[in-house]
Amino acid sequence: MKKYQKIMRFFFRIFISGIFILSFSKLNHIYAIELSLRGNSLFSAFTGKNNMFMFSIRNLELSASGGRGFLFARGELDIQPINLSFFTDAIEKKDSEMQDFLTSQVVGREFFRVKEVYVSTRGLPFFRITLGRFYGAVGNANSQKFWTRNFVERPFTVRYFFGQNGFLDDGIEISLFPPLPWTFEIVGQIFDGSTKSWASKGSFDLTYLLAIRNYFGEEDISGGFSLFWAVGKNFASQRLSAKGTQIASDNLSEFFGGDASFNFQPYFLMSVGYILRRLQSPTILDVEAGLYSEFNVNPVRFFSVGLRPEIFGIPRLREFEEGGSQNLPQIIELSISATFFAYEIAKIRLQWTGNFSEASLPQNIFYLQAMFELR
Repeated sequence: MKKYQKIMRFFFRIFISGIFILSFSKLNHIYAIELSLRGNSLFSAFTGKNNMFMFSIRNLELSASGGRGFLFARGELDIQPINLSFFTDAIEKKDSEMQDFLTSQVVGREFFRVKEVYVSTRGLPFFRITLGRFYGAVGNANSQKFWTRNFVERPFTVRYFFGQNGFLDDGIEISLFPPLPWTFEIVGQIFDGSTKSWASKGSFDLTYLLAIRNYFGEEDISGGFSLFWAVGKNFASQRLSAKGTQIASDNLSEFFGGDASFNFQPYFLMSVGYILRRLQSPTILDVEAGLYSEFNVNPVRFFSVGLRPEIFGIPRLREFEEGGSQNLPQIIELSISATFFAYEIAKIRLQWTGNFSEASLPQNIFYLQAMFELR
């Protein structure tokens, strides 16, 4: 069955690619097309129990989007040519917390990586359908790109649960827009379920997500909120055959959460988000949650300052099948960033992130980030 799952996934991607190419096949009929190239280079230094220095040209991102009739298509290719790490101290393999932290910081080793590739309907009354590879509706912080973020990386909670690239997977989305005087959206998503936090070993084990999103505001003042629930079989689920007997092990990962934001353009932005996960494995139930907030002030056009306090571990509990439980330590982070804008095509960012809880994690992280965008 696992073989059929791979075949279905392959043909699904071929199908989406075909529709995507067809949408761009006759450029003279495309009502709007946008091409962009974005670059993101990063130097970072970790100091604490273990010291590490890293330089990477993290992203060269080529994207194209456009529409024809009631269809809209978007494609995004990510190139990572250089990722160099220098450790001044050896990191022990048994130090799993440090390994998890580094995993959440490093994007990956692929030279080419397809990010968003999807086809979506536009202009239809009260609903929208999207097919392809896109972000899960688990909060705005998950889907923000490096160019639009006010910090180098996504919040620690998002990186811990979904990885550096966030919750991005192949699937289908149906969005409903009730006829209300404000913008209200009901979102249903079904994903392949192969990303971090799920990555089930079973066959056709999908991830399901339901969300509601509400937006308000005019050009200067805007905001909104969202709530979501997601569930799918995780990496501990298996479909095995032993001596003619089918062995089924259904272990779920469930997510609950939401976020809210308020924006007074162009001077002030604030947001808050909360994500809780229940991860069931054969003998253990982990319940973990993180609360993150962000405040960004833009006093002048070419400069902004950001503050992001985060608390991961409210709650952070491990329950055992044979009885008993264990409270895991909290992780508290504070990030401060300063971003300089140059001619609207380049940004330079300085950021400090401090960790005030677990001694095994780096206590201070310093970033120097340079970005550009060409349209």
